Amino acid sequence: MLARTTQTLSLQTAKRFTGSYKNVNVKNPSAANLPFEGHVADSKPISVKLEAEKLYAFCGCGLSNKQPFCDGSHKGMGRTLRRPVRFTVNKTDDYWLCMCKESKKFPLCDGTHKTTSSAQDKPTISAMFGASPVYDGVARQLGYRYKNGGFQ
Repeated sequence: MLARTTQTLSLQTAKRFTGSYKNVNVKNPSAANLPFEGHVADSKPISVKLEAEKLYAFCGCGLSNKQPFCDGSHKGMGRTLRRPVRFTVNKTDDYWLCMCKESKKFPLCDGTHKTTSSAQDKPTISAMFGASPVYDGVARQLGYRYKNGGFQ
């Protein structure tokens, strides 16, 4: 069972939690390094106890109802190009997971939420393409697979 808390992240609080990026093994790095952010799920990170060597799917799009983990909400056609970041940890511990979806150290929080604006300040960006060879090439290069008439 995951222990969740909604504590405010401060430098002193962060030092209490030994879970660090060096203990995280991202299995699909292309999903963690996309050039656009997901929807802001919350303006503060969430502390979650993660078990060693268990595979987790961190929500990268911000649309999941089971934050901070993926529930498949990104799969709708044209909803988002973000996808879950699959990862394991080497050590069972408490980790601060990003909820603003703008961290450079996905899935962990790096404090970016302190310098970003809220989701309401950002325009929604949506791109839909038909049979575009450019989109096809970029989607394949990012690791997306063609399924049900589109890339997912």
